[in-house]
Amino acid sequence: MRLIDRICDLLAILAGIYLVGIMFGIVISALARTLNLSGSWSSHIFTFTEFGLLYIVMAASPWLVRHRGHVFIELLSAALPLRMQQPYSRVISALCVVICLVLVWYTWGATARAWKFGDAEMRSLDMPKYLLLGAMPIGFGLMAAQFLRFVFGPETMHTGEAGVHE
Repeated sequence: MRLIDRICDLLAILAGIYLVGIMFGIVISALARTLNLSGSWSSHIFTFTEFGLLYIVMAASPWLVRHRGHVFIELLSAALPLRMQQPYSRVISALCVVICLVLVWYTWGATARAWKFGDAEMRSLDMPKYLLLGAMPIGFGLMAAQFLRFVFGPETMHTGEAGVHE
């Protein structure tokens, strides 16, 4: 798991860098429009932003799972008796693993089809579709690995306490 954790850390850092790049791109694009300097290059910034949103989500999500930074509701786990909270959390985590693996299978198939047929996303920049879709099986696969930590590891995903924990 250490290697997977390091990969997830690196992907989260890259997602953060990409997010900062998007912020600068938006500022530059708005400034260029205000100064009447925008041209065909400014539409590339929009494409950079649009494609980046998928990459950011897929790169940062495994890190968020590991740190319990994703959104989940603990109302039911807090209402359960103490002896039921840990098994409940492990079952929910196992269900998350199954869902992520189904998504890995589905998105891998879509990525392979895009590769096979040479599909492209036609925007201001034409991009091979497999480069976009390829982020999804990787991201969902890493999320499945992180959810497995809560199925078999010493910690559970849920704390058993309702409310906000930060």
